[in-house]
Amino acid sequence: MQRKRFTWWLATALVIMLFALTGCQVIQGLDVSQALQNSSALTSAESRSSLQMDIIAGDTSHLSADEKLMIQMLNHITLDLNNAKMQDKQHVSVDGALTYSKGSIPFKLVVDGNKIIIHIDGAKKPLVFDPLALQSGSSAAALSEDIQKQLFQKGTELQPALLKFFITNAPNPAHFSVSSVSEQVYNETLSLQKAHLEINGSEFVDLLKAFLTNIVADEKGMKELIGQFYDVLIPVIKEQMKASAFNSEMNSVMPDLMSAYLNNKTLAVEFVYTTLHEFLAKALLDWDKNMKDTFASPTDAQAKALLSEQTTLQTDLFIDSDKQIRKVRTELSIPITNVSSGVKALKFTYNNEVWNINKPVKADRIDVSGGVFNIDPTTITSSSILSNFNKDSRFYKTLREDLKVTKKEIHLIVDNTDDDPYLEYYFGASHPYINEDKITMLPVRFISEKLGAEIKWDEKSKQITVKDGVTDTIISLAVNSKTATVNGSPVQLDSAPIIKQGSTFVPLRFIAETLGCKVSFDDDSSSVTITRD
Repeated sequence: MQRKRFTWWLATALVIMLFALTGCQVIQGLDVSQALQNSSALTSAESRSSLQMDIIAGDTSHLSADEKLMIQMLNHITLDLNNAKMQDKQHVSVDGALTYSKGSIPFKLVVDGNKIIIHIDGAKKPLVFDPLALQSGSSAAALSEDIQKQLFQKGTELQPALLKFFITNAPNPAHFSVSSVSEQVYNETLSLQKAHLEINGSEFVDLLKAFLTNIVADEKGMKELIGQFYDVLIPVIKEQMKASAFNSEMNSVMPDLMSAYLNNKTLAVEFVYTTLHEFLAKALLDWDKNMKDTFASPTDAQAKALLSEQTTLQTDLFIDSDKQIRKVRTELSIPITNVSSGVKALKFTYNNEVWNINKPVKADRIDVSGGVFNIDPTTITSSSILSNFNKDSRFYKTLREDLKVTKKEIHLIVDNTDDDPYLEYYFGASHPYINEDKITMLPVRFISEKLGAEIKWDEKSKQITVKDGVTDTIISLAVNSKTATVNGSPVQLDSAPIIKQGSTFVPLRFIAETLGCKVSFDDDSSSVTITRD
């Protein structure tokens, strides 16, 4: 278990290193570190970029037809951001497209303050979500809207400081060179300095150890960074504690203990610094032993592959005389050791170019006058998402036909009686049972939610409404009534819905088949299988 945690920690650290190692100090007169910091501090700009993934297939003879199709579909998948405009940190627009073997899915994305608005080709309404609102139900929900906005803004402001800390402590890789070149950036030929970086996995271990050693030795830098986090987070933590104490009548001892740290920045910074320093120092102390165990373990084949010469990173940064990065070209190759996956390696290619740096830029907008589709993570389903797209759109077909988001297979044991207390207790409220009419009954909420349909209950009329975006079906049922409606047309049921154990049971075959499923019974095992493509 300890080695697994170390392997996960190592993989996380390597991801950081992929970025931090490009922040080398001044080499051949070029200050790459300053250029990276300048890029993170841009106030406005226009850009275009692309990210492509290529799959190098291995032995696929053992894969199913669907698995082979998935590899073919994802191979050479490309995300193009053709026209990105950053007016400021709070207002950004992007015209882009996701392209794969079956076609292209154009989209437009707008960041407007805390909200992100996306219009995907084929959508009936733009999708809207608020990253802060996505935390609904978590501790962030207790925070005022003003504090959440401040946290979001200050968190953005912390990014340059965090980047500076990492790149300041990053060691110089062995393969790093600088040359003068002429490159075209948005139809303009510029004289630039090209910083070329090459790293392979066999170099990561020593580089990462040097990186962590530098961090441990950088007491001043670490305390400054922790202090900046303190300034950002302390108002949020204090308000959250007040809300928690008020809502739960929490004993005052814990808040009093916390106040000693919350109201004393020096004490808080020292405490966090000591904790992090001891953790990293312990990691470095055990470094050689943990690395030896990782390479010796047969279960860590993927980790060993990542730390081999098969993993390669090549990056070209094109920097102008103002120490601004105007163009980037990056290739990352990662070996895959799981033979059963049918994939030998993944290759990622990233290209980016920037212009109109820190000049007046106006972000585009998305028309929302016709309404929006609000994304609520607590209620959103595949069915509701599909209902917002035209069925002939590429996005709808990608979800339905390629990713098969609506495919379901549900296996259930059927209770052969409806009055045995032991079986009711054992099976619970979700299991189907056979009633006195010899009809198999099933909780309508259970099957509807399993299939991604929306369900509403009217307590006053004892009526259930099921809305399924996959089949464009609306079903209305009333407790103790054998007449239901499907898209407004009356339908006679074999048995009336009833309430049992707090759940509303309806005829299984009716509800499943109306929602586009196939139903098959197995008498030998007293089970039923419900499937939908």
